[in-house]
Amino acid sequence: MSDLKFSAADRDVLEWRSLLRKSLLAILAIFSVYVVAALLFRRELQSAGIWLGEHFGYSGAAVFTFLVDAFIVPTTADIIFPFALEWDPLPLLAAMSLSSMLGGFTGYWLARSFNHFAYVQRVTESYRRRGEHMINRYGAWAIVIAGLTPVPFSTICWIAGLLKVPAGRVFLAAASRIPRMVLYYLIVRGGINLLDLI
Repeated sequence: MSDLKFSAADRDVLEWRSLLRKSLLAILAIFSVYVVAALLFRRELQSAGIWLGEHFGYSGAAVFTFLVDAFIVPTTADIIFPFALEWDPLPLLAAMSLSSMLGGFTGYWLARSFNHFAYVQRVTESYRRRGEHMINRYGAWAIVIAGLTPVPFSTICWIAGLLKVPAGRVFLAAASRIPRMVLYYLIVRGGINLLDLI
């Protein structure tokens, strides 16, 4: 029996395939959760969306998105979408995309500036090895990958700060949040539109 040996290019292809498969499964799971929630709680989601829009609006969505992407917290900005489907999508997506970019960049600067504190080391400890592997392998492209996929964006931005990835590259890579926000909004919107046809 011969050992299977993979070249670095083969390993990269396998990693990308695995990441793509996991991303598609995560998007399908998110889509499914939103569809089920819309089926079971459509009126409640609409009412909550109206209330949130009246009380917090686009600036509230922007602040929430900024905080989620600036700090390592166990949630995602995408949870706003089911509540904001009645809102004008252009200002919503602009506010969320820009605040997500700024949030990720803020997390990068916080980690870069305060990496010597034990708290920062402790917060990033469980994610650091895998994040370092991604950043060492792909550089700033790791932030693009995290920006587009379900890989935790804020965590990768923090680890990029710990590893002192050049700031200009991080800022440009954080722009990957724009297509991410648009894509996930369209997925949620498409699921709701499918329900309307049923």
